[in-house]
Amino acid sequence: MRLRHPGFVLLAAAYAVAVALVLQRSTDQRTDERVTIRISQWQLEGGVREGINAVIRRYEELNPHIRVVQIDVPDRVYLPWIMTQLVGGNAPDIVEYSWAWPDTARFFESITAEVMQPNPYNRGTPLEGVPWRDTFIDGMTSPDNYIQSLGQYYGISMTTGMHRIVYNRALLQTITGSDEPPATYREFLAICEKIQAYAETHGVKLTPLANSRTTHTMLTNEIVSTMSNGLAERLDHQHRLRLDALGLGAAYLRGEWSYDDPELVASFEVLQRVGAVSTPGFLQRERDTALTDFVTERAVMVVSPSWESSSLLEICAFELGAFRFPFPRENDPVYGKFAQGPFSEGQLYTGVPFYLNRRTPHRAEALDFMRFLGSQEGSAIFARVSNWLPVVSGVEPTEFSAKFQLQSEGYNWMSAFMGPSNHQDPEKLVLSVLHTLWGGEGSVEAFRAELRAGMAERVRDGFRRDAQAGVENTRREDVAGTALTELAPLDDRPETVRLIPIFNEIQLYQTRAVLAAPSP
Repeated sequence: MRLRHPGFVLLAAAYAVAVALVLQRSTDQRTDERVTIRISQWQLEGGVREGINAVIRRYEELNPHIRVVQIDVPDRVYLPWIMTQLVGGNAPDIVEYSWAWPDTARFFESITAEVMQPNPYNRGTPLEGVPWRDTFIDGMTSPDNYIQSLGQYYGISMTTGMHRIVYNRALLQTITGSDEPPATYREFLAICEKIQAYAETHGVKLTPLANSRTTHTMLTNEIVSTMSNGLAERLDHQHRLRLDALGLGAAYLRGEWSYDDPELVASFEVLQRVGAVSTPGFLQRERDTALTDFVTERAVMVVSPSWESSSLLEICAFELGAFRFPFPRENDPVYGKFAQGPFSEGQLYTGVPFYLNRRTPHRAEALDFMRFLGSQEGSAIFARVSNWLPVVSGVEPTEFSAKFQLQSEGYNWMSAFMGPSNHQDPEKLVLSVLHTLWGGEGSVEAFRAELRAGMAERVRDGFRRDAQAGVENTRREDVAGTALTELAPLDDRPETVRLIPIFNEIQLYQTRAVLAAPSP
């Protein structure tokens, strides 16, 4: 028999299935008497969801009366999604958040009192009795943990990491006869030359290094910074082993350094060589394209951060290795005179922080799960499954993730020669003229000429904006100081008006002095 209205039949069947699913879910919720807490995050890289689920399973074994549900949301829609949930009062109990996002104090509860106490899940470990804060490898000093503007602790971090050059061990073995990474800058260049020769001889599309307009900056800034240590030391008049962008910009306008300094010229030459062994036209390519080239074996190496490399472990059909770019050292025949190593990677920061929802109906249970997340056992489980670096003291990384551990020993002034300003315009200038270094007709001299022509005005414009903002801030502070004086009792009124933060006014005068100096 032929049905006259098959569409209605299908609709009725779909409705019946939906009703059955709703009833089943309602029944499950009624029969499950456990407290349910929800945790949301946007890390969809390989192994992360599985790592969190592994932590959840172990936690539920220890706490059978609590059920934990993970909600993973793509990063491109996570912020509007979570803000909608927070404003509507429907946000998960535990939320991955960032200190740079708005309304932290409005939506989340400080955990300052809790991190000052020992973590009960660290009992029986060397961390027993240690304040929870001090069990993290950074002491919870990272911006996502301790928010300076609020003077409170909010987030529990899950990982840390750096970038490395990830490579195809089998392909490198086939081409060079060894699967070991280069130990020196000259060895790196030699390997790249062998790869290029192999591609030409065998007629295959193969480049040494997969690169893109967004990933090259991981190497670019570090190469310039490490190779300019000698210049940075000369500019570090206060001997702080650090040059902030504001001070570096002021020194540039005073003519204390320029893009003709030999250290910077040498660093640009190294950058040019890196561009020559990268994917042709990489300044117009996106990060995903570079990863695709590597996964499909059209490139032997790729620049990758630790949090992304866990995905490469899952999708690549070949064994991976990883190494830090081998910067020229003191024994380099060309650039050794500029080297001042070993090269530190700077201060350790942790990330992927989870915050406690201020409106959670299950504060005690949510906080308890956060304690397990931030315990030695919880961190070990997550690190093992996710292949991400751990952040709790005493937890060992996996063999692969260990290659991404920050190297803290050595020299590094963290100098911002590629963007000497608190504003973004100088850095944008550098990015906009890199084609003069890496293009078909590019050269170090052409790149330096573009920087000389445009950098001073952009740095100066940033100081102008700082001066204008400083005047407005000082005016507001003067009003507040005057008001406090006028509101004081007559018998206790000070003879002079107390300025609130005099440092801001000093900084304003210093900025004006920089602007008054003639251009270099």
